[in-house]
Amino acid sequence: MDRRNFVKKSAAASAATLLTVSVAKAQAKDQQALIKPKALQKGDTIGLITPASAVTRQAFEKAVANLEAMGFVVRYTDNMAVRKGFLAGTDQQRLDDLHRMFEDPAIDGIVCARGGYGSGRLLPDINYDLIKANPKVLIGYSDITALLYGIHKKTGLVCFHGPVGASEYSDFTTKGFDQVLMRSKNNVKYEVPKDWEQLADPAYQTLPLVSGRAEGALVGGNLSLMCSLMGTPYDIGFAGKIVFIEEVGESPYRVDRMLTQLLNSGKLAQAKGIAMGVFKGCETKPDDPDFALSTSLENVLADRFSDLKIPVLYGLPIGHIDDNATLPFGARAELDVEKASLQLMEAGVV
Repeated sequence: MDRRNFVKKSAAASAATLLTVSVAKAQAKDQQALIKPKALQKGDTIGLITPASAVTRQAFEKAVANLEAMGFVVRYTDNMAVRKGFLAGTDQQRLDDLHRMFEDPAIDGIVCARGGYGSGRLLPDINYDLIKANPKVLIGYSDITALLYGIHKKTGLVCFHGPVGASEYSDFTTKGFDQVLMRSKNNVKYEVPKDWEQLADPAYQTLPLVSGRAEGALVGGNLSLMCSLMGTPYDIGFAGKIVFIEEVGESPYRVDRMLTQLLNSGKLAQAKGIAMGVFKGCETKPDDPDFALSTSLENVLADRFSDLKIPVLYGLPIGHIDDNATLPFGARAELDVEKASLQLMEAGVV
């Protein structure tokens, strides 16, 4: 090897090393210390908010009834009745409600009434210092993924991916809510409900895509939202984490496109494991013009994940389904593909 090439290669290697060190330092600096909110208990006051789309009168009444049935007192503002196009009021109105519920000492926890669209619009203007100084349970899923990402990233608060107020609170969902948010259990195990064996919908099948077992902090949410947050200050790295993913109503090629985006970013390969929920309504319908040229969701998942060197499981009770697990965003968990289970290793509340 001549001296010129040796110098060039040495310089390139040094630059790569420096870049790796810089990225690692940046990630470490960006990592907030974990903050766990106080556990909820019967009689607590829950603040009901709509940070994304508005609720119908029927959905609102259902949300209040669900929370009261669990023993909570429900509070909300006049903004609950506001609708502005596809949003539940202006950005400022929705932001005001979020801030009001965190700063009010009479509010013990915050439940999003529904998802829809619009949470991501609030992220640049959220008062993260206010939230960090007043940690409380915040729970929701779907579009609420944006809030979970942003608030956890900027404050370190353990947020919760789980049912919204207007969800169907099945026995499974209610039990998980109680165990994780009220009993502060640190060993909750999420497995496929027995009655799913009777379901004909292929979305509810269990697919052990890559075998193995892994442990790490839980992060994730709705696939569409996870992709939309990439390249923003609110995105979260997957290195050393168990990434959970759910989706609803997207064609297989759209699921392929979003998973490909995550794969091309290099983020998924850095994870410790991937725990997928139920991708309900993500099969191509027979009346779809592209039906003859499409493929199954199972084929898409197998194709996209088969080359990863980490455990990957599809079919856990997470997402737009009645049996929706409550997952503490930021707490450690263990994924076991052979046992088709995801088990908490620490409590998400204190």
